[in-house]
Amino acid sequence: MDKKSQVLAYENAVNTRYMKSAESKLEYRVAGSSKAKREVAPLSGRVSVEGAVKGTVEDYYIGPRHMETDGLFVISWAAPAAEMFFGKSKRWNNQKIRARRRFSKRVVRLTDYADDWVVRPDGDPFAVAQNRPKPPAPTAPAGGNSWLSKARTDKSRNPKAGPTPVIPDLPTWAPSVGGDLFSDLSAASELIPSTTEDLLRATLAAPRTGGLEAVLSTLQPEQYSLVTADPVGSLVVQGHAGTGKTIIATHRAAWLLDAERGSALKDVLLVGPTEAWEEHISLAVADLHYGEGTVNISSIQRVLAGLLGIDLTGRDDSRSTDPISPPKGAELTIADLVTAYKSDRRGGSVRAAYEAILTLETHKAPARSRDFYMWRGTLPRTYDTARSKPALWPLLAYLKVLIDPPQRHSHVIVDEAQDLSMLEWQTLMHLNAGTWSLVGDMNQRHSPRTFKKWKDLYKDLPSTRWSEHVINNGFRTTQSISDFAASLLPITQRRRGASPLGEGKPPLVISVAERRRTMESLTVDECIRLSAAHPEGTVAVITPNLDGVAAAARLAGWKADGRHAYVTGERQRFQLLVPEEARGLEFDAVVVMEPAAFRASSGTNGRLYTSLTRANLELVVVHDKPLPAALARAAKKLQALS
Repeated sequence: MDKKSQVLAYENAVNTRYMKSAESKLEYRVAGSSKAKREVAPLSGRVSVEGAVKGTVEDYYIGPRHMETDGLFVISWAAPAAEMFFGKSKRWNNQKIRARRRFSKRVVRLTDYADDWVVRPDGDPFAVAQNRPKPPAPTAPAGGNSWLSKARTDKSRNPKAGPTPVIPDLPTWAPSVGGDLFSDLSAASELIPSTTEDLLRATLAAPRTGGLEAVLSTLQPEQYSLVTADPVGSLVVQGHAGTGKTIIATHRAAWLLDAERGSALKDVLLVGPTEAWEEHISLAVADLHYGEGTVNISSIQRVLAGLLGIDLTGRDDSRSTDPISPPKGAELTIADLVTAYKSDRRGGSVRAAYEAILTLETHKAPARSRDFYMWRGTLPRTYDTARSKPALWPLLAYLKVLIDPPQRHSHVIVDEAQDLSMLEWQTLMHLNAGTWSLVGDMNQRHSPRTFKKWKDLYKDLPSTRWSEHVINNGFRTTQSISDFAASLLPITQRRRGASPLGEGKPPLVISVAERRRTMESLTVDECIRLSAAHPEGTVAVITPNLDGVAAAARLAGWKADGRHAYVTGERQRFQLLVPEEARGLEFDAVVVMEPAAFRASSGTNGRLYTSLTRANLELVVVHDKPLPAALARAAKKLQALS
């Protein structure tokens, strides 16, 4: 066994001990998730710092939750002290940070590690008890004996708060992995080939398992600073596709509720675009959240349906049509009419309120009201008809929260927030008692009738302090896919950082005219090829025309598996999604079929841009009609390079 394998074996033994100890203390508090059994995620890494006593070295493990048992000490990722590991700073609590070790994992086992020296390399970054000076015992804080309590509550990093806690001798359960493991650790360090960049690239390139996982070991400093932004104010994160916005949203939901950060919230509402998104992100939140509060995961559609008492079981409403788009100021006129309706004391039902806004008039802001009266003439004349149309649920839900104020949440996080309609936004405002975290990309707007600027979305909340942040560094998509999709954007919006996944395979553009096959059969053929190329990963077809692809798949021997998946006896599988369902998701490989149909259904390139960027590693475009002009030029460049 080489020395790197020996070190990895030791770290796995520590990780196993950590997980077994932690799992016995779990309580599941993620609402809206299908994960039934709790399992603690593996350790994320270690950090080494110069000791408070000159000549000593201290090191700490970092993991999903704090642990102190039989000589094993782990700092929770949510504790302020975890900034030593996730942040950019070279000092913490007035002590120099020496090195950071990051782990990669496969399910629950650590598969690799990489050390990143912050100071000039000096021996082994993680000296063990046998060859380091024994530090003094840490000073117990007033009112308790938890070694981590100072690190958890010392937000100001006050150097006068006392020495940073230290790791004692190796515990009695520590494994024996070879007599020469610690004999020459400096030599072992020289034999380690992995770098943190290698580790990040390998982790991001690993096959997708069908759901988003916690990424603590690869969480970047820019992402960490947004995850841990002070919730006293409201946050907006604008980022290109592949910049990890959903990672920020899910990790922030867990962080806000974690007592280790010092002031946990009671509950958080985490809202996204679709039911597929709910299933996709629930695993990541469950891996991270072990606090007393509750993360309520819900699609915006489920939020609206819940307010209206509508059961979504068995429904296939994927919001393929946009919500209604009332004229500017309609929400104010509706509120005026509901006030007038309530003053008449004719009951408190949504049905009665809907019927009232169809007939009542208001004398406030006449110009605004005239536009509203013309628009309301297009609405169904009965409540039952309106309730049967998902496009009208935002209006009915807004009426519901106006006449019957709901229970409110401590904080609301919205993923893909750029697609919120005005009435959906108004409804969520009545569900929130605290501040906001919005993440999204205005370039991915699916409708020209939604907000064009973030400020337009939140300007009606003057009492809340908003902070906007732009992230350009891509993490989830190869450079070639990002550049190809970015051809659809204005030139000023195309700038982004280089992807750690590298250039990757150039997108493959297939013209039906050149193959003399149907577009649907070519698409299914590509699914067969991509499933073989990514046997442990995920493949998706994104198109407005589901029926055609489904028929071609059945003809080729594929069988339906659930609502939107097809499988073969060879265990090949692909997801079949309309553009709306693909929002917030990611796959190893994606086939986008007939790009011209995307713009025809929305009037913008937002749906197409979003769909093209769902692929992490491999993208195929199959088309019959001419490509959008910008995409055609990009495809021509690809052809010239091939």
